[in-house]
Amino acid sequence: MTAITVLCDKKSKTVKGFEIRGHAGWANFGQDIVCAGVSVLAINTQNAIERFCEDKFEQTYDEKKGLMRFVIEGLPGHDAELLLEAGRLGFEEIAAQYDEFVSMKIKEV
Repeated sequence: MTAITVLCDKKSKTVKGFEIRGHAGWANFGQDIVCAGVSVLAINTQNAIERFCEDKFEQTYDEKKGLMRFVIEGLPGHDAELLLEAGRLGFEEIAAQYDEFVSMKIKEV
């Protein structure tokens, strides 16, 4: 199962990032479209913020552990916030459609 945790600021409730753990298990490695969908959303969100925004962030990636973490330092600017909200929407849709393989929760940080 892939567990997605969307990280939100305690005070403002603004999305600051996400943490993804585990592998979906929908299909064998290399053929798992659920895992691929989650990965594409996460990586594209990270890449877009890095390229188009000036926000500072921390990121961790460990393929063996199935861990991906991306967090904006402080509060995100307008554009980064929009990209993170779009990522959250995509994660919610995947978790709703493939609830046996993906879970999603919100955590205040």
